[in-house]
Amino acid sequence: MIRKALVFALVGLALAAPSTKVEEGLAKTLKSEGAANIFVTFRGGNSEAINQIGTLTFASRPDKVNHLVNNLKSLTESSQKNALSLLKARSASYRQFWASNELYIKGASAELINSLAALPEVREIRQELIITLEPLVTGGISINEEWNIEKVEATAAWALPGGNNGDGVVVSNIDTGVRSTHEALSGNFRESYGWFDPYDGTSSPSDGNGHGTHTMGILAGAGGIGVAPGAQWVACRGCGDITCTESGLKQCGEWVLCPTLPNGDSPDCSQAPQVVSNSWGGGQGNTFYNDIISAWKAAEIIPVFAIGNGASGGATCGTANSPGDQDVIGVGSTTSADALAESSSAGPSVEGRLKPDLSAPGDLVRSAWGTSDNAYETVTGTSMAAPHVAGAATLLLSRNPNLTYAQVKDLLEGNTDRSLQDTGAECGGIPSTEFPNNQYGNGRINVRKALEAAINA
Repeated sequence: MIRKALVFALVGLALAAPSTKVEEGLAKTLKSEGAANIFVTFRGGNSEAINQIGTLTFASRPDKVNHLVNNLKSLTESSQKNALSLLKARSASYRQFWASNELYIKGASAELINSLAALPEVREIRQELIITLEPLVTGGISINEEWNIEKVEATAAWALPGGNNGDGVVVSNIDTGVRSTHEALSGNFRESYGWFDPYDGTSSPSDGNGHGTHTMGILAGAGGIGVAPGAQWVACRGCGDITCTESGLKQCGEWVLCPTLPNGDSPDCSQAPQVVSNSWGGGQGNTFYNDIISAWKAAEIIPVFAIGNGASGGATCGTANSPGDQDVIGVGSTTSADALAESSSAGPSVEGRLKPDLSAPGDLVRSAWGTSDNAYETVTGTSMAAPHVAGAATLLLSRNPNLTYAQVKDLLEGNTDRSLQDTGAECGGIPSTEFPNNQYGNGRINVRKALEAAINA
């Protein structure tokens, strides 16, 4: 919880000697406004705690996640000891993020930032990131109501000998919330440890935007709209109706790793989901969420991210967004005709990483909507593509819950459809007809093929 205390903003006090640890944009904010909401990162991040987990054997996944979380919390306390002394002496308002070994400080003055930057264990100090949600592209006529589910052969995967519809797996999304009373989502919402809202502290799921309800419908909705309707779902409200704050997104990142009750009490790491779908992002080459992602992977949680809608009228190379352009399963968008969606971002990433990793239907996709319990809407974007891939991963884990992140990714990437329309573009020197490429990735997912491969393994 945020420690509530008085913060003195020393207006007009600039950094006496700008530190290389202080982000350039933050220094400018301090000069103009005197204070800012900041994140402080520490040398080594959370790698020490995560690396230790890889050397141990556990009787069960809950044992592993509990041990990981305890390691992360212990590392945070030891790394941040000196910084906490400075904050307490100044009655600062702060929150410790144990999953990423960071400190969030509200209204930090230049004097406080100078003192923190002088600590040898501090790696970087930067202003809190605020992500503005892209405007929703709604409406339009799709080829049929559930063309997307047919295209990825989800129903065929359910019907395979040894097939499944995601039963036994818990999935999650970090989004604008979910309308849990919707007819397509009410039957498989896990009420116990099923919801967290870091913004308003609401006790039950809600969605004032509609985006999160739509993406969860594609992931786990009933009535033919979802890839994995047999799974149970939980959700964290990482975004408001218009923006996502870094602190909100990271509170959700921790909650996915070790869920609490809606009031933040009684954490129970055994309730952690196995898949997390993320249809948000912004900027490029931004590593701000990487420590959270590393912790998820260590806890055997599969991270799936949309790569953004940065293109205009076709493939626009080098537009993939973060965190989708990082070491995650990043997803681009395709149409009902197996063409690249006009707005779908493309790679490579600014670091040269091939992106997307996979593509999935994201153009004119119909799913649940947040305005009523029987409302549906047709929406376009990579936001709609990502939960198809999360759903496919869910079916693989239902078949074999011991699959690792790398194994799930390999099964999805090695069993795609590749008869996709040539864009005529070459991103990173790779044409769209050569796979993998920076437009379709390894191809458009085929859930049946991936699950069949897992069954026959």
